[in-house]
Amino acid sequence: MHESLKPAFKRLFDAQHYWHNANKKYFDPDEFRMAINSCIQELRNVTFVLQSNKRGIEGFDEWYKPWQERMRANKSLKWLVSARNHIVKQGDLELKSTLRIEVIGSYLAGEITIFEQDYDVNLSSSNILKKTIDSGIPEEILENSYVKLKRRWIDYNYPDHELLELLGLCWTAVFDLLFDAPGATLEQSDKINKAKIPPCMYQGSEDRSIWLKVKGTDLIPTQMHEESIDVNKSDIESFKKRYGNSPFLSKKNTPTKFKEICEQFFEHAKLVLEKDKYHIHLVVIFANSEFVEFCELRNEDQADKFRTIRLVASKMEKIGANQFLMISEAWSAPFDPRFPNKHASDSPDRQEILQLVGANESGEGYVFSVPFSRDGEEINYGEISINGIEGVNIIKPIISIWEKNKQNEN
Repeated sequence: MHESLKPAFKRLFDAQHYWHNANKKYFDPDEFRMAINSCIQELRNVTFVLQSNKRGIEGFDEWYKPWQERMRANKSLKWLVSARNHIVKQGDLELKSTLRIEVIGSYLAGEITIFEQDYDVNLSSSNILKKTIDSGIPEEILENSYVKLKRRWIDYNYPDHELLELLGLCWTAVFDLLFDAPGATLEQSDKINKAKIPPCMYQGSEDRSIWLKVKGTDLIPTQMHEESIDVNKSDIESFKKRYGNSPFLSKKNTPTKFKEICEQFFEHAKLVLEKDKYHIHLVVIFANSEFVEFCELRNEDQADKFRTIRLVASKMEKIGANQFLMISEAWSAPFDPRFPNKHASDSPDRQEILQLVGANESGEGYVFSVPFSRDGEEINYGEISINGIEGVNIIKPIISIWEKNKQNEN
């Protein structure tokens, strides 16, 4: 990289640092404002520093003039200029914050009441709970739900964008400018999807939220148990020793069709259940049809399931995942119209099953399931069924991410 460009790049990545600070302090108004002000000023300083070093950049004027026209036409960057001038000459921006209260008691977005308005951001937990109870949500749903608080900051002068999203767009525009400069290194620019917030400044669908679990008459902050599973060389040797009959160790050709991949993982899951007598709740994530990550989900109750699948969807959105598999033990029971909100685990007619749900962004999806019973240390399987994913609500948060991305592309 040309030496004359380095000061401008430093300002760009200092702005990124302040963006992350603002993201971390989203529920702390004073700290958030300080980080936002610094981010805005550093982003604006990029072009100041760039121009002050132009003598060291060959062909600067010819290159920069077209960029000036493009930047003047960019609505986000026009806001950035005015926002920086306001901060320097008048003080803090005039910001507005809304608080969204949503009861998460379903896999379907918006199925249960959402309260979004100008709530006092210091609203007490008891008042939040009272608002949810007064909404008329059935008690059996509320007892198996989370209350999700999501804050949203905007600038009164640019109300169409959430503030950090707006700054992410500004950052991307300035990034494009610098990496197009004579003497810039272009390798990193290929990693940025133009017209989108860069991965380093991504705001997932579950970011900047506080989740509270309903416990009697209280709302309790909680932490979720979801972790990636690393596989090293010793694990592979142990795998071979314990699961020698696994289809993953077969000499057959590696499956290429998505259904074949599902079949292979399901056959291995059956072997794991036979050997270990249990199967963890496992999610397998692929990006560009290449394996990316194993995640274990640890759910204590039904409410946790509603939340963890949203965390998975947010992670998949961030890395651009295009297919996934979810494998777990589960309960199956006939639907009882007398108790439409009763879960299978609460039914007297429940049956244990091993289940794999797989889907990709192209719309292809399968549900592999097999009932099983335990006879001492022996696992006895029933008949395997293979169905489509129509009506499988548990994966709706992930499907909705893909649908949103397709709409954005159009």
